[in-house]
Amino acid sequence: MSMNKSRQLVIERAAENVRDECNVTDYGFQNIFEAAEKVGYRVIRYPIGAESFLGFALIKDTERIIFSNSSQILSREVFSVAHEMGHQRLHLSEQGKTMIRDDDFNDRDDDEIEANYFAACLLMPTDKIFKFMRLELNDKNIKIWNGLDIARIQTTFNVSYDMTLVRLKALGILDNTILDNLKLEKIEKTATALLKAIKGNSDLCKSSEAKKIPAEYLEWVISNYYDKLIPRKSLETALDFVDLRADDFADPSEERISKSFIVS
Repeated sequence: MSMNKSRQLVIERAAENVRDECNVTDYGFQNIFEAAEKVGYRVIRYPIGAESFLGFALIKDTERIIFSNSSQILSREVFSVAHEMGHQRLHLSEQGKTMIRDDDFNDRDDDEIEANYFAACLLMPTDKIFKFMRLELNDKNIKIWNGLDIARIQTTFNVSYDMTLVRLKALGILDNTILDNLKLEKIEKTATALLKAIKGNSDLCKSSEAKKIPAEYLEWVISNYYDKLIPRKSLETALDFVDLRADDFADPSEERISKSFIVS
């Protein structure tokens, strides 16, 4: 399936609106997780295994939730969150769905293609790429680009080496010959080594294993335990998710957990 021009423009505008709402003035997002929260999504990150699903977008009651699997390498997780933001903006609202789960972003389903396009426009807007090429790469002849040039783009936009290549190819910046050479260079030198060579963000190439559960959910669990609505076992299970000990909250005579309680 290929999107028609009018649908492409709808998605590009939606992505641009999110960047405007987040006041992104740099080339890329410094922290896509904080940005997603800033525009109203409840972000949950949890390491559920590299072979598990990538993430999901959910509407529950009045809350819009984005879940990302932090066992994925960070650049992949960044794309996952951008992709789920696309589902929230384009599909859960427009189509009345309440949940979309993603096992594989290569699915050729229309919604998946659109969410991928939204993520690409959000993370790497066309105008910002050309501006970076001109001002930061000094308008270097594309025919002599090497892996270090891709790594510079990658670390500036906080995306993967592969996504950088896909986006540049989609925009007609790279032809197949240059693309194949840059892919080969990545295989030979690895993206991590290329990033280290330019003092880029090599964290993009490994998983964060982050555990971020909204504080309100933990407050709710602990409050229910204090009110004897759930057993201690349920409290232990819930707290174990974020590496907290039930003993720290097990005495109902203690003061209620404060609203400033934050887990990240």
